[in-house]
Amino acid sequence: MPERRLLGNRYVIDINIASIYLVENHPGYAYVSSLIDKTIYSGIRLIIFDFLPFRVFWIMTSKWDIPKYKAMESVLSLLELPNIHLVSLNKEDILKAFDLSKNLKHDVYDATYIVLAEKTKANGIITTDTDFEKLCNKVGLEYINPVPIHILKKFERYR
Repeated sequence: MPERRLLGNRYVIDINIASIYLVENHPGYAYVSSLIDKTIYSGIRLIIFDFLPFRVFWIMTSKWDIPKYKAMESVLSLLELPNIHLVSLNKEDILKAFDLSKNLKHDVYDATYIVLAEKTKANGIITTDTDFEKLCNKVGLEYINPVPIHILKKFERYR
């Protein structure tokens, strides 16, 4: 899979990208870290929900059996990246996510990332979730998935 060049200057990253970036033995790590490292060097802004670090910590400790102290250090290192920007949602954003979910016939969790992208004027979403491709196309956002399909199939053991 040829590496995709990011066209914009700000992107929302989802929980999968944030989590994989912190776990070197994950099958998608090389692809995700390569892309995220390039965003750092090129000054591209990466946007995440303010609660996402807690969810990443939970995935690392509950799903992937990473010791809590290592997971905490990793999550804190993510927050130290110069291009990471935390954004909160307000009541109107949440209502919009439910409305988008209904109109797009898609789950509200993914719709929430669309709301975050719109709120921050992001160019697209960086994710390993293939469901986002159609969703991003529907709303005019770039869909960036740095992990080839044959590697995505290896993710099952990390769920």
